[in-house]
Amino acid sequence: MIFILAQDSWLRWVIGDDPTRAGTPRLQWANFPESWGVFVLLAFLAALGYGVFWLYRNEINTCSPRLKILLAVLRFSSLLLLIGMFLKPSVFYQQISETKPTIAVLRDSSLSIDRGDRYRESKHAQRLAKASGLNESEIQNGTIKRAQILNEIIKRNPAAIEEMRKRGSLRIVDFADGNNPVAIIPAIVKDETKSGKEKSDGKPADSVDPTVAENSDPNGNKADESDALIKKEIPALVPDGLGTDIWLALKETLDDSTRLSSIVLVSDGQHNGSEDPLELARKAATLDKPIYVIGVGDPNPPKNLAITDVYSRDKAYPDEPIEIEAILQSSQVSELGMPSEVTIQLVQQAVDPKTRELGAAESIGSKTIKLPSAGGRTRVEFEHTMNRPGNYVFSVLTEPIANETETSDNRKSAPEMEVIDEKIRVLLISGLPNWDYQHLQRLLERDSSISVSCWLQSMDESRPQEGNEPISRLPRSLEELGKYNIVIMIDPNPAEFDKAWMDLLQDFARNKAGGVLYMAGPQFTSEFLTMNRLSGIREILPVKFGNNEFIDSIQALADAKDMAPGKMIPVGHNLNHPVMSFRNDAAMNQKIWSEMPNVPWSFPTLSAKPTARVLLERGDTANAEGNQPLMVAGRFGAGSGLYMGFHGSWLWRTVGVQSQYFDRFWIQVVRYLVETRSLQGSRRGYVDLEKTEFELGNRINLMARVLDSQFQPSQAPEIQAVIQSGDGRLQKVPLKLVPEQEGRYEGSFVAQRTGNYVVNLDLGADAEKAIDPVPFRIVMPSSEAASFWLNEKLLKEIAELSGGKYYRVEDFGSIAADIPDLTTRAEFNGPPEPLWDVSPFMRWLAWLLPVFLLSLEWGIRKWKKLL
Repeated sequence: MIFILAQDSWLRWVIGDDPTRAGTPRLQWANFPESWGVFVLLAFLAALGYGVFWLYRNEINTCSPRLKILLAVLRFSSLLLLIGMFLKPSVFYQQISETKPTIAVLRDSSLSIDRGDRYRESKHAQRLAKASGLNESEIQNGTIKRAQILNEIIKRNPAAIEEMRKRGSLRIVDFADGNNPVAIIPAIVKDETKSGKEKSDGKPADSVDPTVAENSDPNGNKADESDALIKKEIPALVPDGLGTDIWLALKETLDDSTRLSSIVLVSDGQHNGSEDPLELARKAATLDKPIYVIGVGDPNPPKNLAITDVYSRDKAYPDEPIEIEAILQSSQVSELGMPSEVTIQLVQQAVDPKTRELGAAESIGSKTIKLPSAGGRTRVEFEHTMNRPGNYVFSVLTEPIANETETSDNRKSAPEMEVIDEKIRVLLISGLPNWDYQHLQRLLERDSSISVSCWLQSMDESRPQEGNEPISRLPRSLEELGKYNIVIMIDPNPAEFDKAWMDLLQDFARNKAGGVLYMAGPQFTSEFLTMNRLSGIREILPVKFGNNEFIDSIQALADAKDMAPGKMIPVGHNLNHPVMSFRNDAAMNQKIWSEMPNVPWSFPTLSAKPTARVLLERGDTANAEGNQPLMVAGRFGAGSGLYMGFHGSWLWRTVGVQSQYFDRFWIQVVRYLVETRSLQGSRRGYVDLEKTEFELGNRINLMARVLDSQFQPSQAPEIQAVIQSGDGRLQKVPLKLVPEQEGRYEGSFVAQRTGNYVVNLDLGADAEKAIDPVPFRIVMPSSEAASFWLNEKLLKEIAELSGGKYYRVEDFGSIAADIPDLTTRAEFNGPPEPLWDVSPFMRWLAWLLPVFLLSLEWGIRKWKKLL
């Protein structure tokens, strides 16, 4: 049985402070009796005391009663000390260890936290201003962002953080579309070794919390993995994530093997992950790990009009009608008294060719749009005709509505457009006056930006050829053919061509960056593509007709005679190709192509060449390489090429209004084959992007085709792509030469900042305009931009299902009191040793004190002549 007879401070004073000993000193009696022996001891002490005082009471009266009492006390004390020595007083050192759990603090670091809220209810702004110390009006109008408010509130509540640390160590994890541990704040533990005070400096005491013991941290990680995370303060939240996956944050936390007591979740609740976080809230309840949720933001959905997208082409020609499409997103605009219609305005700004600065905004059109009562997306289309060459930026804007919560998205700009002041010269060759030739010839003659020279091979020699610039013979030199930008061949008759003309056509594409289109037909194509003297055309075209071209061509000749009408299928991932894109909305573009009549005839091909892009396939004819390609775009040298293995495009005139999609298709074909650089015939390549708009965080893949100064495929192992932002910032991205593909380079980079950009290639000072810059745009992630208000419903469900509680961010200071304290204590006692062996002083004191007391009593007795 152990008796604690003194406070720690008294015992330390008696035995002294030994720095080599860990723990708190405690006293015990080694020979102390147990059970009934205790009563015997007490009876003996009582009898002994009674006997001592009885003797002195009956002593002679040679001294005063007070002196007798003193002598009795001295004798009884000395006897008591001797009995105490018999009971063997011993000292042991006791260590008490507190084990504290981990409290996971999950902070939403997505981009939606990096925005301000225009609070409709002033009471919200008042509470936030009081809790954060920030300006109320700036909070009310959305100038101050959510992250700043949260950081200030945490900074102003150190007592709440300290109270949480008394309940466990804090593991701070920032989450967005993934999890990022940012800090470990050690728990506050009591140092009961010496002073009994709490330690809050994060260093382990003699009585340590195993969660911060050597070789481990509060989360069970090895020290060398977590030393960089251990901090004394909560780091400021930096919101830069591209999504909000609450499910993933909860899953990784609950799956952690550490001794977790609870979770503190800080978020706006706009979960856009693929899994349901409520199932993990239920799991947390079964594990007895409550989730305490702190909601950040305005719970009222925004009243907002936003121009989310603006689409336009990147190149146009004077007097050419261009279409500009915008997407208007509306929400919460159906309240009483709100307008049911808004005016959308289109403005243009000229770009200074030297400084790249935008000029004054000029309004060039407006439309009144009826807003859907339930909100949602509305497509707005403008048509405009440019009459001045130069570079322009088109913007679409709408005026703010009453009490609109977000006005920064009321205007959006399209990528820069270049208006080219030069006509496209087209050489149109056809074996027969078929319907494709006739309709295309009329279309090109009508277009003011195109000058066409026709060579109808079946035309009577006495009659003049058609076109804006009629010719009397086919060009026979590179100088003559080089005056054209494009050569279009519609089922040409091979009788008029020889090897020299095919070599000339190759030089035109390779060295003059000319565009070449070949449309197959049932009359001459089989013969044209199988003749040895015309084999040069097969090198230009972006398709393969078989490994053994002679055998395959004979087979093709046989097959082509009996080819039946076939099903035409657009290749989905290439619908954004300049030839295929009627609308910027992928679903609408797919719908238009699905309405196109099937091809009445097609010429069999084996596959596309490696660097080509298949735009149309035949869905009912396949080989070992897949569906048979019908339309393929590619490159030959510096020029663009297009193979159309079918005829009958004139049937597309039935789709749309007044053959709009037939006309647009062929105009887009002409534009694609020109691609600006072929206007001068001196461009040394091109840069190709998968699309013109990317979301923040996307990886942007660049592909380039580069020729050297002699217009031969470049052999340089690496070329630098230069990315220039709208504000003039430059970023270089290395493009590596693709093995076994001469002149082809690939590279990529991550979209890190929103805005408009252009990409160019650095080919040296002597090649300043050898490559045309390609514009593109980086926008906010759609998942973060679409929904950003506080989703209290989801957050409250998470808290309720887990057994936790929901708080607004201004109530942060009260959360610590609700977090359970699951601290456990364990006692560790050292071996006891006799009190007189603790130190030399105690050894002498233990033996000399009884002798002194007895000697003092004996001396007084003799002095007073007692018996």
